[in-house]
This record gives sequence, structure tokens and C-alpha cells, in this order.
Amino acid sequence: MKFIYLSHVLDETTPVYGNGASLTREQGNRMAAGDSCNTQVWHLSNHIGTHVDAPRHFCRDGAFLDDYPADFWICSSVFCLEAGDIGSGDIVSASCLTLDAVPEDIDLLLIKTGFGDLRGRHEYMMENPGFDPDMAEGLRSRFPNLKMIGFDSISLSSFASRPLGRIAHKAFLDHERPILIIEDMDLTQINQGGAVREAAVVPVRVRNSDAAPCTIIARI
Repeated sequence: MKFIYLSHVLDETTPVYGNGASLTREQGNRMAAGDSCNTQVWHLSNHIGTHVDAPRHFCRDGAFLDDYPADFWICSSVFCLEAGDIGSGDIVSASCLTLDAVPEDIDLLLIKTGFGDLRGRHEYMMENPGFDPDMAEGLRSRFPNLKMIGFDSISLSSFASRPLGRIAHKAFLDHERPILIIEDMDLTQINQGGAVREAAVVPVRVRNSDAAPCTIIARI
């Protein structure tokens, strides 16, 4: 048994959708200056790095992250799919995925676009692939236990197709059975099918948050 991270560590170089502002920090207390301890003050968006979108992100009356019970964040049936031939600005549809290989009882679906290999480059923030809005209903009907999807791209919305991206976010989140969205994951250590036995998705808990950075730990 081995545990791995499926989330990126945050720092001042963390890419942000559309080349937005990344993490900045200020030194608070400093032991080197005679203080009794070291502290920092962080400034960051709640949509930075590996983060999870709640329904409230695109649904006027949707649930906030802190509305979910602790056991919601434990995923016991996880599967990773590789999307083939995904390029800059492409829209990932169900036809790009071999869904027949996915067990019906999954609660977390990971989609490896390969775009994560470009993380750290300008095109990762500005030329990312997006997802077809029709995929949401298709996944709901096929996988009744599905709680979340996650992928190695900076957003569900292609920066080149933002109007379509807004529709896609609403298709996943603004529904009686919302599928939460985990963006900017680190999927470098797993391949299609993978050997992920379970995963814990642990968002920073801030009251009434529409999204939050999260740490994801998987057992393989």
C-alpha cells in the first residue's frame, strides 16, 4: 500500500486561469528578528492551484463547500481515463473517452488530458482544453454514484471558449445531482485505469465558499 498526492503544492509560481494573480505572501513574525515564532500572511484566490468547485460557483442557490459532510470527500471507487489527442483549446467530449472501461459504481472520475505536461508554461493558462457541457448529463445517467470529476487542466472552461465553459460549469454544478469539479490536478503518477483504491479530497474549509484549494491524497 502506498499513498500519493494528486494535488499540486501552492507557491508563487502556481498558474492561474487566464494568467490571473498567483499566490503572494508576506512575512509576519520572524524569529530572526527576535519574534517568538514564524508566521506568514497569504493572499490568494479560492480558484487557485488544485481546487474544487462547489455548486454555488455557478448556481445562485447551490450548495457551498462547507455544506457537505466529511464523508462526502472520501471516494472509494476511483477510475482514471486518458483522453486521446487533446490539443490546445480542444473541447473534450464523451467520444474522446473510453467510458465502457469505467466501472458503473465510481464516485470519482479522473480524466488525464496530458495537458498537465505543459504546467508551468504560458499555454497552460491561456490555451487549455475545455469540456463539452453534454458530458455532464451523460456521466450522470451512466454513473449514478458519481460525486466529482477531476483533471490535469487548469479549468473545465477553455480560455479560448469561455461562453461554452460557463455553460459546461452550469451543466455539472447547477443540477439536483451536481457533479463537483476538481481542476488543475497532478495525475502524473497514474495512467488509464490506474491502481487508485480510494482518494480523500480535502478542501480548505471556509464558510460559504464557492470553491477552495484542496489537498488530494490517494491510496494506490
